[in-house]
Amino acid sequence: MSKSQSAAEKTIRTEDTYLENKYSSYRKKRDDDEQQLSNAKGTTLRFFALLRPYAFSVAIVCIASIAYTLVNVISPEYMADIIDSIQLTIENYANYGTPINFGSVTDKSSITYQLTTLGVLYAMVGLFSFIQQYVGAGVTQKLVFNLRQQVNTKLSNLPLSYFDKNTKGEIISKVVNDIDNVSSNLQNSFLTVLTGVIQVIGALVMMLRTGNWMMTIASVFLVPFSGTIAYKISRISKKWFTKYWNSMGAMNGHVEEMYTGHSIVRIFNHEEQSIDEFKTINSNLKHNSFVANMLAGILNPILTVCKNINYVTVCIIGGCYYMGRWFNTGRVITNTLGLGSIEAFLSYSSLFSTPITNISKMINSIQSSLASAERVFELLDAEEQSPDNTENEPHSLSRGYVRFENVSFRYKEDTPLIENFSLSAEPGHLIAIVGPTGAGKTTIVNLLMRFYDIQSGHIYLDDTDIMTMSRNALRENFGMVLQDTWLFKGTIKENICYGVDDATQEQIEEAAKSANIHDYIMSLPKGYETELTEDGTNISQGQRQLITIARALLKNPKILILDEATSSVDTRTEALIQKAMKELMKGRTSFVIAHRLSTIKHADNIIVMRHGSIVEQGTHKELLTKDGFYAKLYNSQFTGGIPEDIE
Repeated sequence: MSKSQSAAEKTIRTEDTYLENKYSSYRKKRDDDEQQLSNAKGTTLRFFALLRPYAFSVAIVCIASIAYTLVNVISPEYMADIIDSIQLTIENYANYGTPINFGSVTDKSSITYQLTTLGVLYAMVGLFSFIQQYVGAGVTQKLVFNLRQQVNTKLSNLPLSYFDKNTKGEIISKVVNDIDNVSSNLQNSFLTVLTGVIQVIGALVMMLRTGNWMMTIASVFLVPFSGTIAYKISRISKKWFTKYWNSMGAMNGHVEEMYTGHSIVRIFNHEEQSIDEFKTINSNLKHNSFVANMLAGILNPILTVCKNINYVTVCIIGGCYYMGRWFNTGRVITNTLGLGSIEAFLSYSSLFSTPITNISKMINSIQSSLASAERVFELLDAEEQSPDNTENEPHSLSRGYVRFENVSFRYKEDTPLIENFSLSAEPGHLIAIVGPTGAGKTTIVNLLMRFYDIQSGHIYLDDTDIMTMSRNALRENFGMVLQDTWLFKGTIKENICYGVDDATQEQIEEAAKSANIHDYIMSLPKGYETELTEDGTNISQGQRQLITIARALLKNPKILILDEATSSVDTRTEALIQKAMKELMKGRTSFVIAHRLSTIKHADNIIVMRHGSIVEQGTHKELLTKDGFYAKLYNSQFTGGIPEDIE
């Protein structure tokens, strides 16, 4: 093969590669555009489907919009008659000295009658506009109210995995910011588009009715150009509005995270890094907001220029008609149009072009609303937890017998976690679950409470498979005291009786006494009516923990799940918590996730986990005698060393 042939083939291959890359990029852009268009159509149709329950109110809005537009379109004709009548009256007075007489209200040919009729028409315009706004506002608020209800119900039905994958700030942003954005733009956008479309059609019909084709063509010749620009810009702006609302979600997530953990941020001197991260997120938010709003801003002056060009063109043509000349042709068309007719046509031209401009301006607001609606619909479309099966719904609380039988579970399909796990817990027994971080201790609790569902195997409560029970019936048997205490803003009394609405004051106090927190509560000025701040931050960690124990005691469950929470309190408070937990566990089946192995020496059965599997089980003495993995864990807590095989 010659050098020239080799060079030619190389050139051809290079050109082929270039063309392939070019067309590949084109195809990707085309596919992205088609996907975006499909998403926009789907979101729009789905959004209009939400209006079905309010069909009657929407019909009233539509009728009011039609009536408003018809009256608005008819009015210029009366104005034209009034101007022509006044012009004729003044000319008669100037030429013939005829006295000026505007006539009476009852004389249909008089100026006074025409003025009165015009006043009535404008009053009707105001009335129909009020009906539009009033009923439209009601529909909007009802729709948004129900949308929030749907979102709230959806959040109650989402699995724990959804909240693990999405930040609180992102979820809050969808529930608050995105729905608020839809609410603020919905009414104005809907009425502007609905009224505008009807008004454009009505004005066009009235212009064609005059028979003046030149002025009609002048009024509409820039419409396709304006529409094309609005369409192109709106497609680009929607992408940027989506980025903007995603950035807003990231901002909310960061602020929520930094505020919740502000003490940790300060302890580790992470203020500067947190500020830098905020600046980065804020910069992205500013950029996305700037581009989105800049695109929205560009559209307004372009459409205003087009509208003014239309208006000036119509004025020039109308003036030429009225003056009796058509540019420089010398063709005389004396008084082809009267002054009133020209004014009416200018009004029709304005009625025709203004809605188009307004609708084009609203396109960006509509795109912003669609971007927010897509995010809300994304939440509503998230996969829910598996539906409840009430095949074996129990009619009373269980005895407290729990059994795992060959249970397998994994968070990710390709990452095994728990494989063929089996365990039995007799009523009233204390089962301790120990092991290194990531061994699967908390996962067992999540499976038992059905926060996650197992992939294979069975979990039995007494002799009932928990998969054949509703989650509410299952969780009615459980009480939980976790290391991370959760208290809501409200009184101490409300926090203790959370979930037991019919509890009496005596029962609440008895639970508090058993939890060793009653004396402290009574030492407060308002006692049980003392208001707690969010997360109970106005009382100590130990006191918060004792209140959660009182809450569990009041519920009086058959099965307890305890996550030791004494590592961050003083020795005296730890003793109080341990005493309260012993009181809580009396006569109940208890699962304790143990961190301090010295606290579970008296457990009936100790489950030692490693990599999602049980490697040992037995009593404390039995496991120490075996000198296996548990013994190494136990000894490491006193020697301070961590054996290599534990790591």
